[in-house]
Amino acid sequence: MSAVFRKGGDVTFLVDELKAVFDPRGGYWQPGGRFMPSIIAELGHIVEKHLIEIGLLKGPDLSTDQKDFIAQKRADFESRDRQKDAFAKPAFPEGAQLCGKCSTTAAVMLDGCMTCLNCGYSKCG
Repeated sequence: MSAVFRKGGDVTFLVDELKAVFDPRGGYWQPGGRFMPSIIAELGHIVEKHLIEIGLLKGPDLSTDQKDFIAQKRADFESRDRQKDAFAKPAFPEGAQLCGKCSTTAAVMLDGCMTCLNCGYSKCG
């Protein structure tokens, strides 16, 4: 990692490379319900956060329509009966499952499709 930064040029590929490293013994859960597949993947998330802050990477911003849609669906889901889930944290509704895209425990069943309340990812499109 140090050699890549010293060489210069486009270093943004390093984020994806670090985040793709998985620990053969399994990962761990961070506070807030985010799953980290390895300590090296966590370093990738830290480097990504830094590169976003300094402007080398674009942040994962959702459009206003997407934010409104997620807020409406979240309110609909929270108004229903709640399920119990060992990994659910107060930041997202109880019963939320792990999102395959952002690794946050925020995916809930909405309109017959698993939808992430954190990043908006849906298996149905």
